[in-house]
Amino acid sequence: MKQFITIFVHVVVCGLFLLSPIYIAPHPGESSSLFENPFALKGLVTNIMLVFFFYANFYFFIPLFYQKKYTVYYSIALLCFILIAILPSIMIPTQSAYHGHSSHSHSQTNSTTSDEIKLYLFEIRHLLILFFAVFFGSMTLSINYKRQQLQIEKNQSELSYLKAQINPHFLFNTLNSIYALSIERSNKTPEAIVRLSGLMRYLFSDTSQKYASLEKEINYINSYIELQKIRLGNTANINYMVNGETKNKVIAPLILIPFIENAFKHGVNPEETSQIDIQISITENNLYLNVFNLKVDHIIDEESRSGYGIDNGQKQLRLAYPDKHELKIENKQHTFSVTLKLELS
Repeated sequence: MKQFITIFVHVVVCGLFLLSPIYIAPHPGESSSLFENPFALKGLVTNIMLVFFFYANFYFFIPLFYQKKYTVYYSIALLCFILIAILPSIMIPTQSAYHGHSSHSHSQTNSTTSDEIKLYLFEIRHLLILFFAVFFGSMTLSINYKRQQLQIEKNQSELSYLKAQINPHFLFNTLNSIYALSIERSNKTPEAIVRLSGLMRYLFSDTSQKYASLEKEINYINSYIELQKIRLGNTANINYMVNGETKNKVIAPLILIPFIENAFKHGVNPEETSQIDIQISITENNLYLNVFNLKVDHIIDEESRSGYGIDNGQKQLRLAYPDKHELKIENKQHTFSVTLKLELS
């Protein structure tokens, strides 16, 4: 939608700019037709060349030469100005039209010549104003576009860094859980290994992209919670529910898991009542996540404390969904809850 609006604005502005000579050019005699008015026709040709220069400067001259070869860049700009100033005058001479428009008798030749010079100087001054407006306009847009691209690359790098913090932490916790199951010779060990294999496949194959399939993301969360249920057994009451259609929708990968893992990190203690409620609701355009857990006493070692949690999730949301999410966190004495509304792409 944003790209469509940008294209529409460019088309409208270019159209108005190209049509402007019809309304502002002198109209010699009684003619008002564009093709019978050399002044308007010359202005149209000039404006077409200025439009070509605008986009050539934006897409080619600035990226190729501006920050690398200043002399070449400004030489090209000067050459373009000379061509725009000369070619329309050669293609569409206006002297005869000006004679017919301004001379009153054959005895006024000197006066007419002086007026022609004034008209020519006026045209050059008018062209200079337009050329510099187009020149600096395209340069400003190009610099802003480059700055936006650099910001996007920076955001992607930061997102990759945040996701890289998630993967080792979760992997170590899960491997420890499977190790404990293997010591107990639990019949749940094979299922846990299969679940972990699916999680790692998703982590390494889909999370490097800006968006991933919502269906795969939900499957990842399903497997994560099933692994937690295997690890915790009957020591925690876990209620998990997903409502809505996941097909043909995408989401920034690993954007929800920080809030879900936070509930397991701070809401589970075998010696206390542990309650975790997780609900995901999906509509046509939005996703809603509700996570609730009772606070329990526990000890967090430094390895578990670092590099992950609610702060990580909030940073990811700000980078991946600026102005497209609503996050509410309630940190009460005995409970902790997260409510997230996310606008799906």
